[in-house]
Amino acid sequence: MSFAAGDVVQLKSGSPALTVTAAAGEEVTVIWYAEEVGKFRTHTLPAIALGALDIADFETEEEEEEEDEEDGDD
Repeated sequence: MSFAAGDVVQLKSGSPALTVTAAAGEEVTVIWYAEEVGKFRTHTLPAIALGALDIADFETEEEEEEEDEEDGDD
């Protein structure tokens, strides 16, 4: 699968949402915000390890998690 700058991806084994900043051959450079350290991180990964992430699906999952957390506050 080929990726282009601006694509949102995720490791096939699971990870936060990653934004593609560059893609060359079988290598993809991504950036993400690492909340635990309060910084942006970048890394180059093999394209075979990544899958496209549909932002609409990602936002829905976050909203569901927030609702679950709110329901648990009772």
